[in-house]
Amino acid sequence: MPWRNSGFLQEIMLAITLAGAVIMGFVAKILAEIKSGERDKFFTRRLLLDVPAMVVMFAIAAGISERYGLVGWQSSGLGVIAGYVGPRSIDIMLMAVADRVRGGK
Repeated sequence: MPWRNSGFLQEIMLAITLAGAVIMGFVAKILAEIKSGERDKFFTRRLLLDVPAMVVMFAIAAGISERYGLVGWQSSGLGVIAGYVGPRSIDIMLMAVADRVRGGK
């Protein structure tokens, strides 16, 4: 069957796998926050605000994977890292770099 060998099916499977990896990293981050006391429980209103961030991190991980030609485990690992790090951590890192470039602490 030609549809089984098409690139389209492989792209769909890569997207599903990458989305699952981002979700796993995202859940690991939330559970780490619960354990450290930053969150009281898993299902909160803050979770509703984090879901769009998870979608953005999926898009970023997919873009990086596509740009560097990552497949399989490399792409999944990048998805887990992107889901765990999240946009807030990236913002903190970028602000630290910007402060260093500007000559701050």
